[in-house]
Amino acid sequence: MCSGIEYLGKMHLWRDVDVTLPVLMKDGSIRWLKWGERHGVQSAFVQGPCARLDSIQAGKWQRFNPMPVKIPITRYMERNQKCAPYWVKVEDGQYLQGLVATVNGEQRVYVVTVDAPQAFRHVQDRWPRVIG
Repeated sequence: MCSGIEYLGKMHLWRDVDVTLPVLMKDGSIRWLKWGERHGVQSAFVQGPCARLDSIQAGKWQRFNPMPVKIPITRYMERNQKCAPYWVKVEDGQYLQGLVATVNGEQRVYVVTVDAPQAFRHVQDRWPRVIG
């Protein structure tokens, strides 16, 4: 899972209502999209902030016309089992992999997750996918 990101010195946290994330466009510009869908909200979108890579590969996101994207960040935050924040800094040129889902012309961005690397399993069992 992913609970927040830092980008250009500003925190974007999943717990915040109407939180948006930056999406790097092919022309190098940044577009801000609503992050996922809140739990308990009646919506055609998947509830939650993340999309599991294995679910994407299995075709479970096909109905959303998924588009892979890069989410620019300085660092990202996970919460451990005690709900304490755990921040991870990324190298220059690294991004979180995102998936843009579209329903009736409206879009949401989800953070793509994979099994947590061994070094981080003490924090969470799911982990954001970092790409170059």
